[in-house]
Formats: sequence, C-alpha cells, structure tokens
Amino acid sequence: MPDKRRSEAKADEPPAKKSATTSGGAAPAVKAKKMLCMRYTYIEGMLEKRSPYRAEHLVKAAKLSEAGCVFMAGAFNDPCDGAVFFLDGDKITREELEKWADEDPYVKNGLVTKRTICDYMAVVGSLVEQLV
Repeated sequence: MPDKRRSEAKADEPPAKKSATTSGGAAPAVKAKKMLCMRYTYIEGMLEKRSPYRAEHLVKAAKLSEAGCVFMAGAFNDPCDGAVFFLDGDKITREELEKWADEDPYVKNGLVTKRTICDYMAVVGSLVEQLV
C-alpha cells in the first residue's frame, strides 16, 4: 500500500520536513556533532570464532556506553566482516579509546585484523538533531 503522506507531498519535496533556507536560496547554518569513529576489520569466519570472547567484549562495550562515551556501535551484518563505533569525543579521547581497544577481547585474541580511529563530523539526521 502506498504511503499517503508521500503521495500527498509536492513532487519536489522529500518525505521528511524540509530545512528552511535563507533568502536567495543559500543553505542554512548547520549544527554538527564532532565524534570519534573507530572501525574494526574482522578475520574470516568471525561469527564462528567470536563465541569464547563475545560476552566479555559486550560487557566492555556496555561499560563504555554506560559512561556516556558511545553514541552507537555494532557489527556489519552480511557479511560480518567488521564493526563501527561512533563515540563522543567530548567524553573519551583518542588515546583512551586506543587503550580500550587494546584491551578488547576481540583485539587481544586476534579477531580484529585492522583498527582505525578517525574524527567524524555528523551533519544531518535525526540522531544528529538530538545530539546538537
């Protein structure tokens, strides 16, 4: 069944509310949220190999989240070849995150073949609107 809201909208309007623009069509000022983004790359067969370490990994991640450091984190699904963490750079430093990852059971037991941490600037989306 078609979405009535979409069919009633003007053809040039997206389904979400439009942001106001300044006169002359210039883009509005953007409020962005600076984050840290950590990316794991997993070994082949991660789903089969993670079982002995998963509970401890999830407990460590939950503690980091309870400390207010994690906006969102999780693994890629199909294929399960990595994971991404989005973290509050105001609550955890890059150095603290490196130390945390060094102690992650997945890293310590060789399930993570590569790890990168970078600055990430979230600009649009309902989550960003809640954070800024």
